[in-house]
Amino acid sequence: MDRRVEGETEAERATVPTTVADLSALLPEDVLADVLRRLAPRDLAASRCVCKAWLAVVDARRLLRTQLLPLWLGGIFINFNGYYISEFFARPSTSRPSVSGNHDYLPQEDADTWAEVHDHCNGLLLVEGDNEDEVLMDYVFNPATRWVAPLTPPPSLNPDLEMDRFQDIYRKYLVYDPAISLHYKVFMIPFLRIPLQPGNLHYDRYMDQLDPVFEQSEWPPSPFILHVFSSKTGQWEERSFAREGEAAGIVADIRQSYVYEQRNAVYWRGALYVHCQTDFVMRILVSDGRYQVIKPPAGTKKSHYPQFYLGKSKNGVHCAKLRGWCLKVWILRELGDQTEWVFKHDGDILGCLLKHNISSRWHYQRQNCRPWLIQNINANYRPWLLQNINAEHNRNDTMEQPVDENFDWCSDVSSDENSPSDNAYDDKEAARYPAHIDILGFHPYKEVIFLSQSLTRGLAYDFTSLKVKVLGNLCPAQYNTEVLPNEQLINSSFPYTPCWLGQGVD
Repeated sequence: MDRRVEGETEAERATVPTTVADLSALLPEDVLADVLRRLAPRDLAASRCVCKAWLAVVDARRLLRTQLLPLWLGGIFINFNGYYISEFFARPSTSRPSVSGNHDYLPQEDADTWAEVHDHCNGLLLVEGDNEDEVLMDYVFNPATRWVAPLTPPPSLNPDLEMDRFQDIYRKYLVYDPAISLHYKVFMIPFLRIPLQPGNLHYDRYMDQLDPVFEQSEWPPSPFILHVFSSKTGQWEERSFAREGEAAGIVADIRQSYVYEQRNAVYWRGALYVHCQTDFVMRILVSDGRYQVIKPPAGTKKSHYPQFYLGKSKNGVHCAKLRGWCLKVWILRELGDQTEWVFKHDGDILGCLLKHNISSRWHYQRQNCRPWLIQNINANYRPWLLQNINAEHNRNDTMEQPVDENFDWCSDVSSDENSPSDNAYDDKEAARYPAHIDILGFHPYKEVIFLSQSLTRGLAYDFTSLKVKVLGNLCPAQYNTEVLPNEQLINSSFPYTPCWLGQGVD
């Protein structure tokens, strides 16, 4: 009797749900949705990670307000050479909250403080700025909510370690996806510097004297020990990543690639893609402790001042290379651990600019400086610089102007009617177009690449329909008079997607 009862009890217990997924199965979907709907946005975002059943309910019922997630382009942060503060190039909106690029979130806020954006990921910025003691440190910042947190300084590196002698240049990259978790990570990626030669003022015998054995070793090494910060623990930790596949090369060869060019990173589907020296891409599986070297697209030989830009666009990771007027764009196709760069665009863009009468003349670009505007953050902290800006320029550069939300193109030719041959031009036309082009980044949700024309105007180029649009004047007020002509250039730029989820990720 007792055994039978005991057996029945055990059988009954075997039918009792033991997991969150089983428990949620006991509730009708409408009831579960009603319960989840009552959660705050940041808690609702976290609940998506509990189990597949909750994820399906949240997404199917669209409980998480998509307007809070980084699903639209807010503008582009641009670091101009000679300026300490990043500028913000954006389109004012009548239907969405405005975002300010001002650095009033920092302890020190004035014209002499440093506030430069070093990375962006899904609405969060990694900013280098001054603290109360005017010492440079890193901050994680959400421009939409104005939430900011100082980044705990990384651990001091051990100079006695052989590798640290030669990789004393580190770059930090954000990893953040608010649709999965409200916590973020920061990866420190080492780069190999070119050693100084004897006779150089900054030559250090210990740091600059190369070890022949190390110079012939593989780079990146395996395992690769990286410093990673977690906002969940508030601490840095050493994590080991094993390489799958071949190395990019040996240290001696990788070292010769210039370190100080812009080298972006992309976070896509649980992996961090970092643009490294010699233009290889390191694909780091954030949770799995593995990484892979992706070699640059075939035919991208190192040339004099080429532009190689890694970014996220529609359907995945993209890269672009610009030399002269020749723009090449690839998308990274991935099947398991197999990767391949696939052409999306290969052509001369000057013909497109000429065809649509996009002149490089100063008076033309001043007359067409809308609807995107530069916020003139540096000039706002230097009132004396604004005195000589004419009223028309001031009116065009205010971020309070309402504009049309439609993203129209200069060409009214449909994509199936336009082709590279339609954009042909002769040498005489090219000679009359003295402008130069810089890559600003990819549109995260459209097959569009943003370009700078002679540091004066922003352009949007659709690399599938071959259409181009003038966005507006992106040259900061008085930049041409405050910075010497040979020093006027864009050091780096970051397309920005606002995230309005809560007050951050603590």
